Amino acid sequence: MSFYGCHFSFDGVPCTEYGLMLYEFGTNSSDNGTLLSGIDIIEDRIARKYKPIHYGTVMNKPLEFTMTFGADIDAIDKDVHLDRWDMDAIMSWLTGHDTYKWLEITQPDMETVRYRCFITNLKYVEFGKIPWGMTCTVLCDSPFAYMYPESYTYTINGYSTFTFYNKSSYRGFYKPMLIISPRNGGDFSIQNNSDGGRLMRFDDLPSSVTNIVMDNENEIITCNKISNPYPYFNFHFFRLVRGNNVLAVNGIGTLQIICEFPVSVGG
Repeated sequence: MSFYGCHFSFDGVPCTEYGLMLYEFGTNSSDNGTLLSGIDIIEDRIARKYKPIHYGTVMNKPLEFTMTFGADIDAIDKDVHLDRWDMDAIMSWLTGHDTYKWLEITQPDMETVRYRCFITNLKYVEFGKIPWGMTCTVLCDSPFAYMYPESYTYTINGYSTFTFYNKSSYRGFYKPMLIISPRNGGDFSIQNNSDGGRLMRFDDLPSSVTNIVMDNENEIITCNKISNPYPYFNFHFFRLVRGNNVLAVNGIGTLQIICEFPVSVGG
């Protein structure tokens, strides 16, 4: 069984609100669970050549797994099962959403992570013609679960260097949110010496600018005082390599790095 915890929450609502708990049906002493959804290999195969022309791999096949749940054991002891009204309420809670929702599993080794997913293929499970449980497919938005947001704040007074550890399981670049609060405008830059010296830089910022929010994943910058901050920017959005990143920051103010690291915990 992938999960040994008793409870879960979806879209911020705990399953106990519906009198539910996680189940495992069957008598097998061992079970298999998906740890990672795999990769797509990008290559061409040419006639009369035994080796392909290999371009690389893409790791974007979403994680997918089955979750089974049903009436709480305490409720079963009271001879309470799932009727059609219960199943309709559960279906309305779990399915039909137009955006991804957070799924959280309550067990000690998953306290720091959650899944961003849709619930699909919802079915009920009968014993003795009585519906005691339901099963569904959890379809995630990526191959990973996500750690809860972590915020790291640094006070910058001129030139300083520090090492930032990227906890991501993804082998490519991870692009966190940044909040830069410059004091008296001017220049502010971050050079990642672990990424070939890649330099993210703002030049000649107006003194009125006190807050810059950078969504590096979607390449969106917002600022509290100027509607178009891009003319001050060198268009090298900030990114992190896997593991340690040696950063050199130059400027005056504060730097906040906000991360929701993608991690491989399976399902």
